[in-house]
Amino acid sequence: MLLAQLVESQVARTPHATAVICGGTTLTYAALDQQATRLAARLAALGARPEQLVAVALPRSQQMITALLAIAKTGAAYLPVDPAYPPDRIRFMLTDARPAGIITTSTQPPDGFPGWTLHLDQDPHLDQDPLPHPPAPPRPAVHPANLAYVIYTSGSTGQPKGCAITHAGIANRLVWMQGRYSLTPEDRVLQKTPFTFDVSVWEFFWPLMVGAVLVVAAPDGHQDPSYLTAVIRDHRITVIHFVPSMLAAFLAVAPPGDLGSLRQVMVSGEELSARLRDEFFRHIHVPLHNLYGPTETSVDVTSFECRPDPGAGAPPIGEPIWNTRAFVLGPGLELVPHGVTGELYVAGAGLGRGYLNRPGLTAERFVACPFGQPGERMYRTGDLARWNAGGQLEFAGRVDSQVKIRGFRVELGEIEAALARQPAVARAVVTLREDRPGIKRLTGYVEPDGNDRPDADALRRALARMLPGYMVPSAILTVDEFPLTPSGKLDRRALPAPDYIAESSGRAPRTATEARLCELFAEILDLPRVGADDGFFALGGDSIMAIGLVGLARAAGLGFTVTDVFERQSAAELARSAQTVREVPVKARPLVSLSPQQLVRLAHEVERG
Repeated sequence: MLLAQLVESQVARTPHATAVICGGTTLTYAALDQQATRLAARLAALGARPEQLVAVALPRSQQMITALLAIAKTGAAYLPVDPAYPPDRIRFMLTDARPAGIITTSTQPPDGFPGWTLHLDQDPHLDQDPLPHPPAPPRPAVHPANLAYVIYTSGSTGQPKGCAITHAGIANRLVWMQGRYSLTPEDRVLQKTPFTFDVSVWEFFWPLMVGAVLVVAAPDGHQDPSYLTAVIRDHRITVIHFVPSMLAAFLAVAPPGDLGSLRQVMVSGEELSARLRDEFFRHIHVPLHNLYGPTETSVDVTSFECRPDPGAGAPPIGEPIWNTRAFVLGPGLELVPHGVTGELYVAGAGLGRGYLNRPGLTAERFVACPFGQPGERMYRTGDLARWNAGGQLEFAGRVDSQVKIRGFRVELGEIEAALARQPAVARAVVTLREDRPGIKRLTGYVEPDGNDRPDADALRRALARMLPGYMVPSAILTVDEFPLTPSGKLDRRALPAPDYIAESSGRAPRTATEARLCELFAEILDLPRVGADDGFFALGGDSIMAIGLVGLARAAGLGFTVTDVFERQSAAELARSAQTVREVPVKARPLVSLSPQQLVRLAHEVERG
């Protein structure tokens, strides 16, 4: 099956049913198909066809849904490009992937992009009024082995790499999901995951292939628990996905009475802790499904349904999905006994084609499978795992320096390479530190190249132009030389801890609002004091902490959003824009008897090794 066929079959069955709700726009299946067909005809005229990539640089919107379906109709594959990414990263992705064209709005793509550009808000061929006689849909000769999409992930070589996924792989994953979880036309699925994260693929296409309603969250909605609570309540959402760290932040503020429509909750992207599982079931009484899978294997390859089980250990990642096999192997690719930890390898229908334009790296990670048919491959995940007595896989860590930051895969080597390219830097190291229990932060270390000591703020600004925000270290320290073990290897445990207190300006607040916000900053960051002009992120804050800050401020009667924290950052700037909240929309419940530090630790606990 092909992505477009899966959706078109449903269009034929329920043309007048609601397919998409986005803001104030509602589309039936027929209207969505008509818009996508019209756009597909335009793309085909521009040359879109099977085995070509078409980049999509759009915010989360109804236009994005239409564009992805239109690309699938042409037989081409889509390449998601987050418009908020730094220009250098966007330029690298487009240069590396070499898409035939890009779909965007009137914002121009990076200079020098050689392909065609389609501006959805300016193209005269894309009249949005209904057509009495819709154009005939393109009927390209598409094979299940053709590319469906390419998603870029962090790369240990210093540059991101594109994971190339076929129609056969993602179709197997979607059909399994329907067989396993039985979505119905009465269901409403919330699409809130950034489309550069592979979970978004099933959020887009699973509901549309079975007649359910796809509800599209606002562009920044996935970062705001208050917004998500309102969407669940107002749109009667039945199925939703969370990265565990975001689930922890959501549970800390979401009123349980507003979540009665939920029928199933999915989690993936990070390890799910026993504590977070137990917290979930204390307040939400629907199935919680723990899913696992690398981007290279068409989203997910194992699943486990969690049940209330206080006192039990961390949930396993489960057993393989349809047409998928998992092997726990030793260093000689030998099968290890149950209960013994080894490296996890995956084989079967979900395996991607490999890494776009990286044959050497593809050969290194997609290796011959000694347990299958001649020519069959398996993917070396780099994850450690073991089979438990019940025949379920348990996650046991990593074999390399890859870490997960709020669900996104991060290779520390990519950040180190970006740091090492900066002037006055001779060598660079990046670690994920946990100097306070449960709170993990990326920290960079550099050796100076000569007598000039690099400026930490300048280095962070330079990285912000090259890397997504979640990959920019909270602090960068200069060391005269890296500490070594007796054997001459880098001693990561001897690297100094950053002193966030030293970064504080100490400027006293001038108003009551500034004073209250300084107190909240200090509480959520676990610092003894914070100056009114100090930047939240410069003091070690991150997006999860920003969510906690918004919740604490709202409880104190001050209203602002996570986006406001990113844009204004200091207590003084936030005080100027914060609105007085007389009726707090998200009320604390018994769960929130935790301290601010405990809330943050709960949110970060799932990132523990």
